Amino acid sequence: MGLGLLLALVLLSKIKVHLKYFRQEEDDTVSLEFFLFAGLIHYKLELPVLIFQKEKSGVSLKTRTELETGGKASREIAGKPGEFKIESLEEAIAKFREWWLLLQNIKNDIERFLRRIHLQRFFWTIRIGTPDAAATGLLTGLIWAAMGGITAYLFHRVSAKGEKPVLKVEPDFRKQGFSTSFDCIFKIRVGHIMVTGIKILIKMVYRRGVKHFGRASHSRSDENCHGEYQGNG
Repeated sequence: MGLGLLLALVLLSKIKVHLKYFRQEEDDTVSLEFFLFAGLIHYKLELPVLIFQKEKSGVSLKTRTELETGGKASREIAGKPGEFKIESLEEAIAKFREWWLLLQNIKNDIERFLRRIHLQRFFWTIRIGTPDAAATGLLTGLIWAAMGGITAYLFHRVSAKGEKPVLKVEPDFRKQGFSTSFDCIFKIRVGHIMVTGIKILIKMVYRRGVKHFGRASHSRSDENCHGEYQGNG
């Protein structure tokens, strides 16, 4: 009884999420902070830092993840670095197609999830510079258009309660470079996160199961009743 009430309390509680992303030249910093029960429970998650390396055999993508707990007993847990390699253009296209199909499959779940979000802060700044002043001006306009489109799409789907986005695009006519900062705070019920996560997980498992079954069925079409391969000749 007591455990059920505690679980219901957690599922109905709103969790505050503080997302920050900074990029300065080649350095990336991504962090997520979670606050539950008015900050009584606090976790800070350092998301994977992406490092692209061009190799002879393809492109290597390395990640690093860290987790830091809040409070007086704060501690940092550094996970092992992971590595993901793309050996060829065909493999990259196949991966993109796979994730694009998954995204289309879960699009409605994501949009329902966004409608449950209560946005409290949205700051996004980009600074861009190129060797050519005319190119810098053109890029600045294109970035403004892209930022405006992305922000409009997001704000039409979340609950902002009067909060207005703060967007800045700063052209740098003196030096070449790119930097950006993104700072966002929102609240959402824990139950909505769990329900959406379970739905997406089920769809991912189902898609993998269908693909595996399809491969298995195709391989069995060339086998006899004893499971042995039989050719056309």
